[in-house]
Amino acid sequence: MTDAVEENCPVCNSSDSAKVQFARAKVAEHLKEKARRDESHRAWVDEYTTNGTLAEIREALAEHGRPRQ
Repeated sequence: MTDAVEENCPVCNSSDSAKVQFARAKVAEHLKEKARRDESHRAWVDEYTTNGTLAEIREALAEHGRPRQ
């Protein structure tokens, strides 16, 4: 495997960019799960997404930063 391939692989890549993507995915999963039973999480998902899909939540996190506390 060449270095270029490793740099583009999200598993091999230990760059800050990859870490941010992994962290955002975890937060998105948390938001989606908590929104099922917690009003404040549901409100954030409703405010920043159309359908509440993981992809939309990840995109909203990238655009709007951390959910409000």
